[in-house]
Parts: sequence; C-alpha cells; structure tokens
Amino acid sequence: MNSLSNEAGSFWLSAEDAAALLAVRRSSLYSYVSRGLLRAQKKPGERGSRYLQSDVLRLARQRQAVRNPASLAQSTLDWGQPVLPSSITLVQDGHLYYRGRNAVQWAKHATLEQTAKWLWQGFEVTEPPHVKSGAAATGFTSEASSGLPTLESIQAAWHLQAHTDNPPTLLHAMCTALLGTPRRDASQAIHERLQAHWDLDTEAADTLRHALVLCADHELNASSFAVRVVASTGASLQACVGAGLAALSGPLHGGVTQQIDQQWDEWHSHSAIAPSLAALLQHTQRDSAPQFRAGFGHPLYPHGDPRSEALLQHLPPASQRQCLLDKVYKHTGLRPSLDYALVAIQRTLCLPSGTAFLLFALGRTAGWIAHALEQRASGQLIRPRAVYVGSAPQAPASAHTSTSGRMIRFR
Repeated sequence: MNSLSNEAGSFWLSAEDAAALLAVRRSSLYSYVSRGLLRAQKKPGERGSRYLQSDVLRLARQRQAVRNPASLAQSTLDWGQPVLPSSITLVQDGHLYYRGRNAVQWAKHATLEQTAKWLWQGFEVTEPPHVKSGAAATGFTSEASSGLPTLESIQAAWHLQAHTDNPPTLLHAMCTALLGTPRRDASQAIHERLQAHWDLDTEAADTLRHALVLCADHELNASSFAVRVVASTGASLQACVGAGLAALSGPLHGGVTQQIDQQWDEWHSHSAIAPSLAALLQHTQRDSAPQFRAGFGHPLYPHGDPRSEALLQHLPPASQRQCLLDKVYKHTGLRPSLDYALVAIQRTLCLPSGTAFLLFALGRTAGWIAHALEQRASGQLIRPRAVYVGSAPQAPASAHTSTSGRMIRFR
C-alpha cells in the first residue's frame, strides 16, 4: 500500500490495495459502494476507481470484529458495539437525537436550560440560589472580563463550589467556574450570561446558544462514560461532573480545540494544505482504529457531523475557511467536526482563546448530569473485566524450606 503524502488523492486507495485490506475480490468493492459502506472516486485518465482509505480501514476493522469474538469484545471500547442501555441520546443514520428529538432542529429554538430539562426528563428545573458576588464565592481573583481562567483554575473553582445534588445549580456553577465570574442576575439564561460577559450583540448570543445546545450530549463519549463510571459508585453529582471535565480536557477529546486554535492561522493561510494539518490528517487516516485529531472527520458521521454543519451555517461566509474545508474534503473525504466549528465560532466572534473549550464543557455539563442521573437510577456498578496481557503467573511452590533447613512438603 502506498504511503501517505500531502498530494491530492493521497488518502485514496487503489482498488487492488482496498481489496487486499478487506481480503475480498475487487468485484466486491462495487457492492460496498452501492450499499454506502465505501466512498469511491474516479479521476480522468485513470483506470478503475479509488477508495477512501478511512472507509476501507473502518470496514476492515468491523469485519475483523465479527470474525473474532475476542476482537469484538475489545472493539466495544473503541467505537464498537453498544455496551450500556441509555434513553438520553441516539446517533443514527447521520443524525443526532436528544430523547427522540432531532438535536439540530431542537437547537434552532431551545436554550441550554431547556435542553438540560429535556435531557434530565423527570427532574424539575428550579432556579439555583443567588450566588454572592466577589472572588470568595468562586475561588477566583479578579480578572479582566475578556480573559478566561486556566484549566487548573477552573478545576480548583469547581471543587470549591458548594456541595449539592441540584442539577440546575450545578449547571450554573459550571458557568461560574468556566468564566471566573459569579452569576449576578438570577434571571439570565446561560447564553445571556456569556453575552453580557463579552458584550456581544443578539446575533452573536444566538450563535452561542446554538452551540451550547449542540454540545449538550453525544451518547457514550469518553467524558460521559467517565461520568457514568463515577456515578455508578454512588458519588455526588459534583464529583461526577468533575470527572467529566477532567476527561474532556484531554487532547483527544475537548482539548483538541486548543490544538486547532493554535494552528488556525497557519491552516487558513496556505494555498495548499499546511504541513501541520497534513501530518494530523495522515494520522487520522493511517490506523484501523478511527481517529479525528485534526478537527476533521468523525467515526459516527462518515458523511459529515450535522452539529458542525449547523454551526458553520450560523456564521457569516469566510473565504479562507471555506477554501480550507474544500481542500480537506477533496484530499481526504473528511468534513469538519464539532471541535473545528467551535473554534470557528471563537475566531469569528473574536472571543478569548479557550472559548471553544468553554462552550464544549458548559454545554456538555447538561449531558453529564443526565448520564449521572440515569446511571444512578440503574443501580448498576460499572466494573468491566480486563484482558490480561502481562507475564504468565508463576506456579505455586510445591515445597518450602523450614528455618532449620529441612524441606517441608505440603500436600
């Protein structure tokens, strides 16, 4: 198989290579294309079609899991078969649903608070108690209104919040921790708090509202699964949400927004795909285990993340951004993920660095609480078994030596 490069078409495999990876005849590839399992392209002057490498690797992985029970068990932890029952969120046929409602359609009118109430279903949303102003109430010293706290400050502030199991109180407490400023108007919706904090107009505030709702939940992602594990032990909701925040900060989860932000200018100023982005895209496509470190592609949405599409449509047109998206899709068949869209919002609205992560964490808090409540209600302790791959255990000794030097045998 040819190695990947930064040239057009480098993320597409020949029919021969694709068939070899799948261990099938070349004629079977046409069937996979007709069933929507593979994407193909045919370039002028070439004989035969080429097949998108990420599709081929994903299909090969699925086939291996079916043939090998041990592989199937392992794959459940890596975008494999469902492992826990949940009535909160469904990803199906390229769409995202919150308790049966299309999330993209829902986001056109709902606030984060309304979304949280719907996700929590059966848990009445009441207004949290008034939060006292001043640094002592949040664990922060005074900061400029345009700046954002560091992740360490956010986590410290979260642990300083009053211990409570009241879901709406925790939702607003997360907003307080992320912004570094207390809630001064108890009647404000969360997107209105952000609007006032950054002095934004109504249109920009609506974009933030939209983003918060589409970040609210996404089934058993890494942070939500971490929340469920902690909730299964009977820990407090505050502890559960704290676990979700810690998991989200990782560079393979919500922390990818920082990498996209840091390289945004480079990515969008090159006439070709920038070397740093090409390297990330190569990693995304290279392995059979699906990855999406570059802000493009998503294993659950082979034809594009509907959340990202909806949010980017909410922004005014930008020629550099569209040029990059077109180039990446042409070379890789990948469309932008939610992470990319959140950074695009941050950049377009000229918000502080770290805003993309803030929106992700603040919106996802609603889902974390929903998963914690659902897991608690199940009464199940999450305790999977490990596949041991260490050194073989030593056989127990059949004889021991006494203090006098004589051999003592045990039967």
